[in-house]
Amino acid sequence: MNYRYSTTQAPAIEDLTHTLSHHLSEGKTVFWLVSGGSAIAIAVAVAKGLQGVPTHNLTVSLVDERYGDIGHANENWQQLLDAGFAVADATLYRPLIGADRHDTAMAFSNWLGDQFGQSDYCIGLLGIGADGHTSGIKAGSVATQAEGWATDYVWDDYERITTTFDAIKRLDEVVIYAMGADKAPVIRDLLHHDVDLNSQPAQVLKHVNKSTLYTDYKED
Repeated sequence: MNYRYSTTQAPAIEDLTHTLSHHLSEGKTVFWLVSGGSAIAIAVAVAKGLQGVPTHNLTVSLVDERYGDIGHANENWQQLLDAGFAVADATLYRPLIGADRHDTAMAFSNWLGDQFGQSDYCIGLLGIGADGHTSGIKAGSVATQAEGWATDYVWDDYERITTTFDAIKRLDEVVIYAMGADKAPVIRDLLHHDVDLNSQPAQVLKHVNKSTLYTDYKED
């Protein structure tokens, strides 16, 4: 895993914009998965940076979603749109489809499988929680044991739909953005210790072919 100390979003934005632009300009089909939370601002800035780049071969969706009615207040996709995310000519997939939670997750899983199968380059923008989660995979949840590309479950905060460990490992590259002193113990483990995935799901990010972590955690 590549580690880069940063106190701003700028390096992650530059890195991701460059990578997407490079592959799209070469005519490759690119699949980009985006996180919610603090990653939304990065995704919006990257999308703006793609102006002038051919994006008809770009497909974009989320790594995880909070289940509910389409457009509900906590929906990651709605928050992304409200923040101004837009990419001309790209294919955008909203995970919520107006079906029940399980059917929504299965549709998402099938769609993810199609994208993995037909894309030349798959890249994710992911975060890390202070509790060690990444995507929507919470420590100790049934999602840590799920097979396939996506799953659904109920947690103490939201009903969740999330990509699985298998889906994250299928990515060619991940750009990870994790800021805040509360995340220091998890980041330290990620850089220096192997912890089982059930206890610390973010450890899966070390299993991606190329991983770059942008964080304000500073090594001693």
